[in-house]
Amino acid sequence: MSTLDLLDDSFPHGTPDGYRRGCRTAACPALIPCRTIHTRYAGDFSFAKLIDAGTPLAEILERDAAARDQSRQRDKIAAREERRAAAEATQPRRPKQASKRTPTARPARPPKTAPLRIATPRPTLLRTRTHPGYQWIDKARLAAETLPVERASTFAETVDGYEAALDRHVDELAQWRSDHRDLRVQLRSAVETLKTATIAAGSGLSVGGVIERALQDATARHQAAVDELAKHDRPAPPARPRMPRPQTPRAPRVSRPRQLQPHGTNACRARGCDRPECIEAGREYHRQWMANRKEQSIPAEHHGTAYGYQLGCKDRDQCPAEISCADASLTEERRRRREA
Repeated sequence: MSTLDLLDDSFPHGTPDGYRRGCRTAACPALIPCRTIHTRYAGDFSFAKLIDAGTPLAEILERDAAARDQSRQRDKIAAREERRAAAEATQPRRPKQASKRTPTARPARPPKTAPLRIATPRPTLLRTRTHPGYQWIDKARLAAETLPVERASTFAETVDGYEAALDRHVDELAQWRSDHRDLRVQLRSAVETLKTATIAAGSGLSVGGVIERALQDATARHQAAVDELAKHDRPAPPARPRMPRPQTPRAPRVSRPRQLQPHGTNACRARGCDRPECIEAGREYHRQWMANRKEQSIPAEHHGTAYGYQLGCKDRDQCPAEISCADASLTEERRRRREA
């Protein structure tokens, strides 16, 4: 196929057949080039079906334009419906009309009323000073409301006195902070002066001892500032009064007579009774105590002492200590007699 064939009027330009016969460039004289028709013919089944049925290309284009117009109209209608729905959603709903049927009248129930609660008035004081003691004062005054009248009045006077002392303490504390700040400024200035004088003294350029005297003055000034700052103690806060405790009624104390042991017992003998039966009871108690003591073994640390002899170790041969308990007891007795 030559270029002259493309210029022939009988050549099927604008058709898939023209593309097959060689018209594949943009120089196609048809309204729609052959290659565009071929691309749509290969990818659009409906278009290919219409071409194979012999439908003219102009009619196919008119159908496409009509379809596009219909699609555009449907889009406009859908957009209009969406805007209308959005406008209705933003408007308040109208109340439903009551039905014509009159409802049966019911007796009205009395409204429920909650019990009234009377709040306890709390002191609201506007203070310009800030200190933790003022919070304790508020709590103490609230606690005083639960006390009896006599104790409440006494405690209120104590709290008022503490508040006055606390006010004075806050003022003293503010003054102390101001003075402390000034003393620190003086100390900082003295440190700078001493540092300068020390550097000047190390240079060796003193004339007539001027730098040495300046160093001595700076040292004395620094020491005075240090001593003054050390003596400037923080003021002590006032003593906080003790919070009163609610008094709880106590049960009356019932005095019971003392029950003494009868005669014929060791307890009666211990009180000083000299009856024969009480004396015998004391001896019997001592015999039992000694018998119980003999049954128990004497600790090893008590052997060789006078106390070991009192515990019952009286045999020199059986005592395990180097110095028997009997000899230790005799030695202790001789020492006691010599001192007497």
